[in-house]
Amino acid sequence: MFLEMLNAEQREAFLVLASRVAIADGEDSREEMAAIDSLRDEMDVTGSIDMKRVLADIDVSSFDTHKSRVVAALELLRLAYADEYVHESEIAEVRNVCEAMGFPEEWLSTMGEWATRFNEVEDEDIEGELAEYRDALIEHAYQMMDV
Repeated sequence: MFLEMLNAEQREAFLVLASRVAIADGEDSREEMAAIDSLRDEMDVTGSIDMKRVLADIDVSSFDTHKSRVVAALELLRLAYADEYVHESEIAEVRNVCEAMGFPEEWLSTMGEWATRFNEVEDEDIEGELAEYRDALIEHAYQMMDV
């Protein structure tokens, strides 16, 4: 949703982080791999993900602005909460990434709540109050990016 705001280096780094989250539970589910492919398509990134980078220490150095860190964190949380089953190791991995980015606990809680709520209403075909709620959540995300 917000990934177009990232530059090319940040997009590649995001895919590495997303892959870390996807494999954190020790399973390679079709849904998770499809989600990674969808993220790759959304960001128009070609080529394979360097598994050495995925398995190495967390590197968030390319996320050099508050906005890019918020975008990455929100999108990683959306990925973690995307399926019906959220494994605690996936959330732990997102938490580790967010800590590496310097987010305090309050931010992590707020962004996690945002991701949970947004995933419930992200369907573009919703109307009425749900559409207004979705739009308010998007506005809130932009506010988090501009702090």
